[in-house]
Amino acid sequence: MEMFKMTVDEICSLDPELAIIPVGSIEQHGPHLPIMTDWAIATELGKRISEKMGAFLLPALPISTCREHMGKKGSVWMEPTTFYQMMHDIVMSLKAQGFKRVGILTTHGGIFVTTPLVRDLNAKFQPDLQVALVTYDSFKIEGIMESQGLHADETETSEILAIAPETVHMDKAADFVPDVPRSYLNYGSIFRASPTGVWGEPTKATAQKGERFLEEFSNMAVEEFNKAFDYMTNKEKFGYSNF
Repeated sequence: MEMFKMTVDEICSLDPELAIIPVGSIEQHGPHLPIMTDWAIATELGKRISEKMGAFLLPALPISTCREHMGKKGSVWMEPTTFYQMMHDIVMSLKAQGFKRVGILTTHGGIFVTTPLVRDLNAKFQPDLQVALVTYDSFKIEGIMESQGLHADETETSEILAIAPETVHMDKAADFVPDVPRSYLNYGSIFRASPTGVWGEPTKATAQKGERFLEEFSNMAVEEFNKAFDYMTNKEKFGYSNF
């Protein structure tokens, strides 16, 4: 059960030490997927991961950094510095309540500021607080998808077909693979590389693939979170530093 649906007394009786913060984005996903795609995936994966780990789950955060999708109405972003400070404050709120571990899950690939945030928090607050990060591209999952894209692709389309099929317009799905690398999103919005905002082959998507991917990813995320927390726990103080 998602713990945010419980009362405070029920949560206190369970007294979890781990909190999971899923982070998505509200942004364009081509002509066939809803703008909630990243948020919906964060919500579903956060639920699965927290249940497997017995963790306190925060509702998935819908807005992060996504200026690379500028050009069509509907994508909403904040400044990276604002996102950094917001996440810092959320983690500090959890620490003040006695949470010892925080797992951050990001299902939008453009939140690059999360990495320095996690490193900074661990450098400042270990061993009293451990913060681990799993991103949407943390793992390469083989044997499910026929193609590998970047955005509104076979994987994301399959996941939304599994999560919210009523929001998907497969009749409007069209494959497009840009002839520039991902790094070129630093030089112009995705619409400079792809006229539809799609980066991949969504026509190959199925709900069955999406369910398999969601379950495999959630299992791998649990394993990675546990490995990161074990690594931090097993460190000994080095000189003056616990980091």
